[in-house]
Amino acid sequence: MTRPRLALSARSAAAVLAIWTLVGLFRGIDRWFSDPFHRHRLEFGLSEALAQCLLSAYLWAALTPAVVALAKRCMPTRRRWAGPTGALLVAGAAAPLLHGTAFELAYPFLMGFPCVVETQIGALAEMLPTSFLTELATFWAIVGATWTVTYAHLSRERALRSSQLQTRLARARLEALKTQLHPHFLFNALHSILPLVFRDADAASRTVRRLSDLLRLSLRNEAYDLLPLSRELEILSVYLEIQQTRFADRLTVALDVPDSLADALVPTLILQPLVENAIKHGIAARPGAGRVEVRARRGRDGRLALLVSDDGPGPSAGERPEGSGGVGLRNTRERLALLYGDDHEFAFEGAPGHGCRVRLSLPLVAAGDASSRSGAVPEGARIAAEALPAGVA
Repeated sequence: MTRPRLALSARSAAAVLAIWTLVGLFRGIDRWFSDPFHRHRLEFGLSEALAQCLLSAYLWAALTPAVVALAKRCMPTRRRWAGPTGALLVAGAAAPLLHGTAFELAYPFLMGFPCVVETQIGALAEMLPTSFLTELATFWAIVGATWTVTYAHLSRERALRSSQLQTRLARARLEALKTQLHPHFLFNALHSILPLVFRDADAASRTVRRLSDLLRLSLRNEAYDLLPLSRELEILSVYLEIQQTRFADRLTVALDVPDSLADALVPTLILQPLVENAIKHGIAARPGAGRVEVRARRGRDGRLALLVSDDGPGPSAGERPEGSGGVGLRNTRERLALLYGDDHEFAFEGAPGHGCRVRLSLPLVAAGDASSRSGAVPEGARIAAEALPAGVA
């Protein structure tokens, strides 16, 4: 445990002084207007009442740092309560005596009277029995206020540490998922090129170059959690070129994304696994030609709606549509949950003979508005707000 400091910061000292000034003024005015018995004993009227109460208040202001430090040091716990409680009881009994002695010795100087120590000590003996309980209550009020503020501060610190820990855990999990996605993505891309090596060497060579471009784009963006939709589409377009080289006329792709949504933030590599799944289960799974569509819309609720669909055979009878997804889809689900929590939708639909489609609904935030709409952007998310230079791929 850190050693309590008696010294207060300038701001805390000013606050303590202001509080005790208000207490002294209130007591003095209350004494003058509300206690006729005391009023007859006040030789100098209201000024004497204020002098007495303000002096008492300022003496408590001088004692407050020591009482606060003692209260912090003697905060009882389940395992350690007897010692701290005893120390506070002793200090609580001594505080009225210390305060009363200082008051009786200082008051004559304040009022311009000679200070006779014997007389003032005699006055203390008369005053202490009537003021003891009030001064004792003041001491415990300071202790109680100190504990309340300290416990509230400790509670906020614990909540902050817990939140930071959860954020670090989520970040670690997200990084693990992204690390998992890249080898999976590379393996599938290389698998797509392998048949071309024996069938069309020139096409294989072009595809390898495009794969190099694809990996360069992917690595350039891997440091970010969110990036503009236009930047995500650049990655997807290069990936689709590789796949169209492999499938030739069997694969038709339609990209339907309005220019107004090009700046919308989406998770990195969110579309590629969905398109990969559509090609694998919708095009490669049948001998004829097929179509994959990628569409983005601004929903009526002001959110970003993404749709990836295919016209393939769809799930077999009795199979759940999401059962056809592999590592890419499972990874996508987990990344969305980590980034958005419950503030997203992920729906996988399909029927035998009617293909499959994946619908996503995300908060619609433009890259340039991310800083001003922090509530709609995942906490701690790293954002790529700028567009890629033209011709980078």
